[in-house]
Amino acid sequence: MNLPAIAVRTYNQLKDDSSYRKLLKYISKKLDKIRDPIKRSRYVHKKIDEEIAYQFEDPVVRNLTQCKKGCSACCHSQVAITEDEAHLLVKEIERGAQVNWTRLWEQAKAGNDTKAYMKIPYSMRACAFLDEKGQCSIYESRPSVCRTNYVISNPKDCRVEEGEVKSVQLLNTFGADSWVYGLFSKNTYNGTLPVMVKYLLEKKGTKLEQKRKRYPTLDA
Repeated sequence: MNLPAIAVRTYNQLKDDSSYRKLLKYISKKLDKIRDPIKRSRYVHKKIDEEIAYQFEDPVVRNLTQCKKGCSACCHSQVAITEDEAHLLVKEIERGAQVNWTRLWEQAKAGNDTKAYMKIPYSMRACAFLDEKGQCSIYESRPSVCRTNYVISNPKDCRVEEGEVKSVQLLNTFGADSWVYGLFSKNTYNGTLPVMVKYLLEKKGTKLEQKRKRYPTLDA
């Protein structure tokens, strides 16, 4: 089970707190009641958005956060998703979401290895769902990890053109991280976005070449 680093960090910081353990137990029971992977993903995404919205009611948080519309620096980094979320993304593809198959295929070759991924040319490291304007084509269905990373340090450090991941300071999102941890814990197979999407397409018996012909694509 591959877990996002931030969610693991939050868990390690709070695992001895009785209130936190109760929260995780509550989340686990809630998710056990939702058997459909797409519905479970959407439910968790909704809970994460609610947690983040609550934090952004604080003007200090709004002023500290450096993330702005149009910035796609973090969209050139590896993103971990659950199999549930892969089901949701494949559903978006089936509905006609724009996807760059060339990038998806190249990134999937790196597997879950960050070092191998960072050796891919920068332009090819852009998320397969990032369009030519730098906008997310599946924004409403974006993964849980994408919903929780808010930078409060210098945004220049987010850029990874040189193939090096720099240290950045993120907004503490303990509540949202708890839901991320809960979702990942309910999935036995998690991994990077391209690996999981490719895996599920093949699991469903759908060849990538067939998908390239059937759905809108973007040039690399």
